[in-house]
Amino acid sequence: MPTVAEILTMLMAREGLSDNELAERTGIPQPTISRIKSGDSRDPRDSTLRPLAKYFRLSISQLRGDVPLPTDKVKVAANDEVTEVSRRALMMAQMFDRLSPEQQDAMQTLFDSIAQPKVRGFGLKAE
Repeated sequence: MPTVAEILTMLMAREGLSDNELAERTGIPQPTISRIKSGDSRDPRDSTLRPLAKYFRLSISQLRGDVPLPTDKVKVAANDEVTEVSRRALMMAQMFDRLSPEQQDAMQTLFDSIAQPKVRGFGLKAE
């Protein structure tokens, strides 16, 4: 069973967060976050873990390692097919669906431009 230190370290790495960034976003002092990550604080209070769990959208039990973390993949059914996608992709698709048609068109143009291979230094499409 993973420890709070291991879980918090993994979650922060997954989101590319430093101790200072997480402290700013949760209101938990940076030294406290460092002590939890290092294992110096082996059994942090629920009141300390609550803002961290809320930030990562987990329960305190999940953050403590008592309950498994959700997997990164979810099954999605569409057009009589079931496929697995990342939670992040699903979240982005749901956000996209909430946009106005004009906003969706603008996002599609952006996606298309990003997906186009470019010739280095010239900004021209590679053929």
